[in-house]
Amino acid sequence: MDTQNLIWIAKKVIYLFLELFFAITLSFFLILAMPGNPYIIILQGLLRSGMPELQAEAEAAALAGYNPSEGVLGRYFTWIVNFFHGNLGYSVVYASRVSPVVAAAAPWTIIIVLVSLTLAFVTGFFLGLVAASTSSKALDAVISGLMSFFQSIPNYMLALLLLIVLAVDLHWFPLSGAYGLGVSPGLNFAYISSVAWHLALPILTFYLMLFPGWMFGTRAIATSLMKEDFIMVAKARGVSGNRMTFSYVGRNALLPQFTSLMYSYGLLFGSSIFIETIFDVPGLGYLLTTAAGARDYELTIGAFLIIIVAVIIGNFVADVGYGLIDPRVRGK
Repeated sequence: MDTQNLIWIAKKVIYLFLELFFAITLSFFLILAMPGNPYIIILQGLLRSGMPELQAEAEAAALAGYNPSEGVLGRYFTWIVNFFHGNLGYSVVYASRVSPVVAAAAPWTIIIVLVSLTLAFVTGFFLGLVAASTSSKALDAVISGLMSFFQSIPNYMLALLLLIVLAVDLHWFPLSGAYGLGVSPGLNFAYISSVAWHLALPILTFYLMLFPGWMFGTRAIATSLMKEDFIMVAKARGVSGNRMTFSYVGRNALLPQFTSLMYSYGLLFGSSIFIETIFDVPGLGYLLTTAAGARDYELTIGAFLIIIVAVIIGNFVADVGYGLIDPRVRGK
């Protein structure tokens, strides 16, 4: 890799840290602006439990992550240092530090997002190419009609519809939870199969939400590429239809769709609130809803900050990946 590319990547890394710094700063001032004082809430709980006052004050300061005698500037720098040490504050609802609570919830959201979005992208991209290249207007109309139907339904309505039909009426899937009550978590078949069974409906909901967008986007790009000169030349050379669709058109349509995919991985974390709440999956969206409802401000901001960081990192991966694939982006 030459020096110019290294400089370009270094600039992107600097932008990444600036965005993260801004997100952390915004989170701090959101906590500062919210009613209530985490230190006082924790201190009162410790005093009610019978802890001596001096010990309770020291324990509350440690759990809250700041010294109450510090000014705003001192608390701000303490918040920055704590963040990079993995300390996001103290959760009143869970009576624990925010970091382990968020760390326990994040894998569920990551699994749902990765599986549903990847499946939606692969199948949507393939079907979009087929829809753009097919000469059958009936097939194109059927595909477009079905996709428009699913895209027009709000995500929470789609989740409720699937829950009522597939879980309540047909009993094909469980109503809620991430795994069965009698299953011991671990790397065993019973646990993995139970997780797959319980997460099938949330993943299916996300999949049906996302799939039409990838299909329509790919079809639009592929239809535009069909009019390009290199496609006309390929047709004149007698290139077969399948090879032209999946090699010539598909390869060129993949680049912009890949960039959108990287952005979507981060953005989808914020869309998990309704789905995880409806299906009672203990992910970041469910955690955010629970914390906000209980006015657990530090847990709310901690979960919200993780979602923001996921979006920022997703954007960074998309920018760098697109730039490494397409030299024209680095030139700009």
